[in-house]
Amino acid sequence: MNLNNILRFGKSTELLVCETDGFSLRGSVLSRAGSTITASYHANVQTTDMAEAVVELVGQLKASGWQGGHAVLLSPAVLSTLIELPVNPKKPRPLNQMMELVRWEAEPLLIQHTTRWSVGHLLVGQGYITADQAEAIIDLQQGKANEAGGLNLAEKFSSRRFGDLAEELGYIRRSQLNACLAGQEWLKSDDELIECGWSPQAEVADVPGMFNWLVSCVNQGLLQRWIDVFAKQGVVLEAMYPLIGCSASLITDNKTNDVLIEVSRQMAFATTINAGKITAQQWYGNNDKEPYAAALESYHGLNPPLDIPVWLASSVTLPNNLLAEVNDALEADVVALDMSPISDTVSAGMVGAAHQFWQLSGKDRCAGVRLGGPLPPPLQRLEIRAVMLVATLMLLIAISEVWLMMERTLVEKDKAVIDARWQTIDTSIKQMNTKIAEIDKLKKEVAERELAQVRMNALVTFYNQAIPERKSLIKGILGIMQSATPNEVIINSIDELGKRVPVRAAPVTPNSQIDKRVEVENFNVEAWALTEISAQRFLQIMEEALEPWGMEVRDSVVQTGVGPLNLNGFTVGFRMVKLLEPESLTSNGNTK
Repeated sequence: MNLNNILRFGKSTELLVCETDGFSLRGSVLSRAGSTITASYHANVQTTDMAEAVVELVGQLKASGWQGGHAVLLSPAVLSTLIELPVNPKKPRPLNQMMELVRWEAEPLLIQHTTRWSVGHLLVGQGYITADQAEAIIDLQQGKANEAGGLNLAEKFSSRRFGDLAEELGYIRRSQLNACLAGQEWLKSDDELIECGWSPQAEVADVPGMFNWLVSCVNQGLLQRWIDVFAKQGVVLEAMYPLIGCSASLITDNKTNDVLIEVSRQMAFATTINAGKITAQQWYGNNDKEPYAAALESYHGLNPPLDIPVWLASSVTLPNNLLAEVNDALEADVVALDMSPISDTVSAGMVGAAHQFWQLSGKDRCAGVRLGGPLPPPLQRLEIRAVMLVATLMLLIAISEVWLMMERTLVEKDKAVIDARWQTIDTSIKQMNTKIAEIDKLKKEVAERELAQVRMNALVTFYNQAIPERKSLIKGILGIMQSATPNEVIINSIDELGKRVPVRAAPVTPNSQIDKRVEVENFNVEAWALTEISAQRFLQIMEEALEPWGMEVRDSVVQTGVGPLNLNGFTVGFRMVKLLEPESLTSNGNTK
């Protein structure tokens, strides 16, 4: 049973597959329904600034209707190679140990691979200079005499950079050099850390205990840079793949031998497949060679038997007569991997990378590079463990349901016996409830009479005590206001809020104990004074006058304002509050 197929629901059914050569970026949104792949949207951007290219490409796709999601990228910066390791795929090493073995073998190969993206190679590859011009510039840098100039000229330019020298000699324009330099930034990185992905292949012939492993690797800094650029557009870049080599996953699994030739600009990649496993690879790159010539060089580098079927996969940008040219040169029946049923805008490599990402047929003949290395085995992944945990819980729930059904049967039998006994008890309870109801009725009548008595007592207290106290307080407040108001002060209004209701606790002053008194009276005063001195004196007089009444001045505010007759002066606002201890209050807020 293939656990990856069972748990394939965990991966998105839509995937943005991008392809770059360092000077352009194109992408297609592929959709999967089972094992069938279709292309939904496509975009193509011609620029050497890959950060801007990603922004424009994602923008075009979203404008067409794509909602965003996950992506993979095919780039020539990713090296695909076959290495031999003494590791049996049926007895895999721990992930960390396997990573060290692969890095040890792949690191020198990646360093050699990175030299292909020098400025000279890129200038020749883009057709800005010829191979002879590139050789002449190298001779000048190395101090050799050449046709471009004599020994003196060689000595003059021996310490110059290749691009600057090419520009000074008139071979290229500065814009062409800048384009190659910009593309170079997305094809190589100076950091020493690399990320690797791998896939097991067959045992090495005639070498017992050694196995072929298909390895893809790229500089970690370059991978992180691509991930960051896509992340800024809300897209998760899952992995990077080699630009050529991924179409091997599209070859039908069988027990025969096949040869696959995959061609891109100035590059060709030949692969021998035996019984569904890769047994040999041959990479060929030459900027002077035509695509069909590069394909033939890679094929002859493998030196396969002539009776092996040959498949051809190519980039969508290559000439249409490539298949016929390879057919004529090899004098064999070469079959093209036709992507037209999916879309004319996608290459076989792009579809092959999607096969590997979705774990479809042929997934082991392609290896992607993830940040942090390959995913651990299925049983070590958190999502797999979560599914297994849910399945275990479901099983426990099913067992619990069966047990509960058995328990319910036993309970129903006991319930029948208890119900019979309950009938007798129920009759007695009804009789007791009748007596209780009569007692409750009497208690209710007594409670109503007590409540009426409390109300009468409260009313008597209100008329005999509360009203006289209230009258005395109001009269005293008005007397204080009359006697304490200077001639420079005019009382505008006096209103009362929260009458006889304890509205707030008295404030706590610094270095003092908590004042638990509550406000039972509250008068808001608004006045106007001719001068600030008269306003402050008015407040001080009010504080002294209210003290014998057990009241205080609070929240006093003095600020400039216009008074009667539009005179400039100062507005005065404050509250006169009466404070009492909580113990002296009754439940309704009145004093005891």
